[in-house]
Amino acid sequence: DLEFFKTNKFLLKPVPETGIKPDWISENGREMLGLYATVAGHEDAKNRTQANTVFLSSDLFLHSFQLLYVELLKEMENKSFFPAMKSLSHSFVEASRKKIADAKTDSEKTKWKKVQGYFAVADSQFGTAKEPPTVDEYNSGDPTAVRTKFLAEDKAADTLAASTVYLKALKLDPEVEAAALKDLAKIYAADGAAPPDLFLEEYSDYTKATDIAFSVDFSQFTPRSHYTGSSLRRQYFRGMNWYIQVPFFLQSPALTEYAYAVSQLLAEHNAALLQYNRLESTINFLVGTSDDLMPADYLAALADAKGKPDEAAAAMDYLVKTHNPKIKSLKADYGATGKEESADVLLKTKGMRFFSGKYIIDSDWTGFLTQGDEKPRPGYPQKLPPMASSLEVMALLGSDYAASKIPTLDFYSAANSKATDKAMAELKTNTAALDETYWKKNMYNGWLWTIQSLFGFVKDHKKELPAFMQSPMYDIKNLMTGAGSWTELRHATLLYAKQSFAEKGGGPPACDTRKVPEPPKGYVEPQVEAMHKMQWLAESLKKGVNNLGFDLTNMGPLDSYIEALKLATMYAEKELANATLKEKILTLTEPDDQNPGKKCTHYEIEDGSDWEALRLGIVAKLEAALPYPVDGPVLSVKDKRAALVADVHTGGDSQHDTEILYEGTGIPLLMLVAVKDANGPRIAAGFTYSQYETRRPYGGKRMTDEDWQEQFYVGTDDNEPYTYTTSDKWPKWNTWFAPLFQAK
Repeated sequence: DLEFFKTNKFLLKPVPETGIKPDWISENGREMLGLYATVAGHEDAKNRTQANTVFLSSDLFLHSFQLLYVELLKEMENKSFFPAMKSLSHSFVEASRKKIADAKTDSEKTKWKKVQGYFAVADSQFGTAKEPPTVDEYNSGDPTAVRTKFLAEDKAADTLAASTVYLKALKLDPEVEAAALKDLAKIYAADGAAPPDLFLEEYSDYTKATDIAFSVDFSQFTPRSHYTGSSLRRQYFRGMNWYIQVPFFLQSPALTEYAYAVSQLLAEHNAALLQYNRLESTINFLVGTSDDLMPADYLAALADAKGKPDEAAAAMDYLVKTHNPKIKSLKADYGATGKEESADVLLKTKGMRFFSGKYIIDSDWTGFLTQGDEKPRPGYPQKLPPMASSLEVMALLGSDYAASKIPTLDFYSAANSKATDKAMAELKTNTAALDETYWKKNMYNGWLWTIQSLFGFVKDHKKELPAFMQSPMYDIKNLMTGAGSWTELRHATLLYAKQSFAEKGGGPPACDTRKVPEPPKGYVEPQVEAMHKMQWLAESLKKGVNNLGFDLTNMGPLDSYIEALKLATMYAEKELANATLKEKILTLTEPDDQNPGKKCTHYEIEDGSDWEALRLGIVAKLEAALPYPVDGPVLSVKDKRAALVADVHTGGDSQHDTEILYEGTGIPLLMLVAVKDANGPRIAAGFTYSQYETRRPYGGKRMTDEDWQEQFYVGTDDNEPYTYTTSDKWPKWNTWFAPLFQAK
């Protein structure tokens, strides 16, 4: 370790190996900031030591933003989106009932029965959820008893049995009810892929017409990410996923009729349409625009076709010509290997989704870099592999180190290397052409833009940066930071972001005469370009949420985050200018309140100490920026912990078993850095992400944060969230990160 530190001027160590633990556990505490509070030390400057020399990493600010982003999204979902979609789903079940009664033909009745069943599946999720207690309800009695009672009721609400009882009470057509109940069972099983039973005949006909069997990936219905804290959040996740995952294929006449019917309901119910549009606008702002056709497209097609000789044909022509999907998220089984063109398969998935998964450029990248059993892309010498990696995403965002490690991936082989290299080159050219306007289109793009600057700034300014940032090993650490933040981004947007799929199928104080110790001289990781972009990101989030008309509790913490970031950026810029930071000690002689007639000489720091701002001020502002938990006043043990996991791609073909690609973060790493500037040499201590990439076989429910955290933490006691397992239980470091830990 010492040799590594001498050579590279920094060192990473897993926190459990250091004995450091978060020194405060509040109802709102979070692991990484708690670790910083430990290093920062006592608020009384006279108790400070050189061990309190804080290194404020870019990871800290990225992680703190993610906490706010997630809790603001959760607050919008719980307060606005859940009740809106609950009301809409139930009202459309009842509106369909009236349409059935008014229908003049059997085909009309069948259409509306199917549409009613479609909304009933989602309604049975939204309608049975238990809303978490309010702060007032918690404070009205014993908070522990209130929470215990809620958890018992919450568990009972979130069951297949409860949803079954609810759906049966809707009194659907018997045949439709039977199919809807089968789909409910698949949703709760969250295992494997299959056509929705409600549209089994229509999907079967589509298979005959296209020679491709498309299926809904029901494993996607596993509540995960930040959707596990209550039945409201789990069932909101399942209900919205039903709307996101089930497509009404454009080339299927029957499914297209149902899509028009769904769109008609929206057009006829103005209040529901307004709520729906608010949800759509918010997710467009936070994540991105829809990658599939939406009800608005079908209404626009009808409007465009009105008055034309053949209105039906004109409407279809409009839909065929309007935007095509870019990301294939459906499982497809082909009649023969190597027969289908990837682009043709993607077009055959085109159709309406009541709420579309959003286009995100990194899923477009992983989709472009992978294939299932399609034939090689035109102009390509080989077929692409079915699997992708974070290395490819980070390389496209500008990490040269990540690019150098792509040939070491286990799926990069002689059979596909030329195709992979060609695809990466195309994507690199396309990405380089994207301008600032593109990256500022929404919060998701802006987050990627921020990660991109982590790599670009270091490449452009290497000689001006401190010695530890000039080390080749820092490029690996920087990749860890970028990949860690990307993991949190995918985790935060998991429900809405479209995934890629490539497949086979008391009194006056005593006189204190102590002198003030020499200041611990903290240091901010001077990733100033990323810090400016983080500030833009936070200010844009604040402006966008306000413009959308939300009144959210967590807007106050967002202001504190912006203040912390501005202060840290100011110091980072001073560091790069090699400025001398200042602290003035005042010697004060005053009457001794406890000893009349005597004097007390004491020592105080004059307001405006740069060193105290670095030791305590920024951390204090970030503590104030911790979001208030949405799922009740008591933050769950899962959310206190830093480790989380997100599934980002599914791939396999006839030669490779289908696997799910997971990106995860673990327990934060201690990072020691050696710096020397106008303020002298010192060693500072801070914390960074630990990041892992792993694959698991496809089948069964998808991995949750709770599953992932079992590798790192002991127990689930809210009051003991930071008891760590031994390192032999952790995932192994990916080979590209191994040099940071001197692994062989």
